[in-house]
Amino acid sequence: MFVGMRGLRMIMWTILLVLAILHRASSHGIQPLSRIAIHKATLALDNLAYVKASPTVLGLNGQNTEWITVEYSSPNPSMDDWIGVFSPANFSASTCPAENPRVYPPLLCSAPIKFQYANYTSPDYKVNGKGSLKLQLINQRSDFSFALFSNGFLNPKLVAVSNTVSFANPNVPVYPRLAQGKQWDEMAVTWTSGYGIDEAEPFVQWGPKGGHQQHSPAVTLTFERSSVCGAPARTIGWRDPGYIHTSFLKELWPNRVYSLRLLMFLKSLISDTYLDIGIEIWYTYKLGHRLFNSTYVWSQEYQFRASPFPGQNSLQRVVIFGDMGKDEADGSNEYNNFQRGSLNTTKQLIKDLKNIDIVFHIGDICYANGYISQWDQFTAQIEPIASAVPYMLARLATSMLCLSL
Repeated sequence: MFVGMRGLRMIMWTILLVLAILHRASSHGIQPLSRIAIHKATLALDNLAYVKASPTVLGLNGQNTEWITVEYSSPNPSMDDWIGVFSPANFSASTCPAENPRVYPPLLCSAPIKFQYANYTSPDYKVNGKGSLKLQLINQRSDFSFALFSNGFLNPKLVAVSNTVSFANPNVPVYPRLAQGKQWDEMAVTWTSGYGIDEAEPFVQWGPKGGHQQHSPAVTLTFERSSVCGAPARTIGWRDPGYIHTSFLKELWPNRVYSLRLLMFLKSLISDTYLDIGIEIWYTYKLGHRLFNSTYVWSQEYQFRASPFPGQNSLQRVVIFGDMGKDEADGSNEYNNFQRGSLNTTKQLIKDLKNIDIVFHIGDICYANGYISQWDQFTAQIEPIASAVPYMLARLATSMLCLSL
């Protein structure tokens, strides 16, 4: 069905209004990381226990997502033993200021960014004390370490800590998200990096595919621990969010229909005829940072289609959903099996991407619930979609990070 832009806009707002009214502004499950009482952790380091992670350097070919192997051993294995992934690698209390000066800070004050039971893929772990995991890491602007804990989640005991693992350049621009601009011929591009404006100038290099490329500058924002209100975002859930950059690509040419003159031979006679042919105009773009030593750091190249112009009769294929949450491809952080649908949703959208023009994700979004590391993992999960079509978000109560402004 072909719908004008004005009619489409009315339909969209009606759907959004109904969804917002019917939506329950409460999380549909407990944030898995909240199960771990990391603030109650105690030291139980054992010289006979070990944790080893490999490879130690990731992203040597520009990847922002890599799989690693974690091997571990304990002389006193238990079914309650678990592996925590920490980033930054130093997760001691020295990195966490006390909320109350009259109360001693905990031994450990940083929640893991993900976790998994030690026997998850090693059924004989309880017998021989040896196990291994395949875990997926994304570039999150810092290094990683892996820790073996005993005594479950409520009173964990730290048994062993691994070597550190890091991406070759943890600061690179990652996880672009497109959004329709305020004008019909404008597209906003938002991404995350480890570069502040005192280190590098952020911009987007973009233009018609195969055509002239131009640079558009970006604004940069971030927030501090003191800006967020309350636990766990301000305590064990805090993690440096890096820098969030947004650039606006303007005066885009729409998907237009051009009239081409074709010369056709009909019964040996030359006649002129006209044929309307739809031509898709694709834009390519790369995220860039110009360092003050005049070198450049680039992302990979992405592409998108421009929006139709107002009044154009065009088929707009729209996807609308809410309450997606996030999931881990390696099976970590799972709780009550309520996250599997998240990964299934993104996989299906990626599969159908060529048939999608815009996505509306009505909050709740990723159920981070104060664990800031989860936002990076969410943007990494949706990157194949959000980097190619406008990904429009609507906030609801459980999607908001409380800020003290």
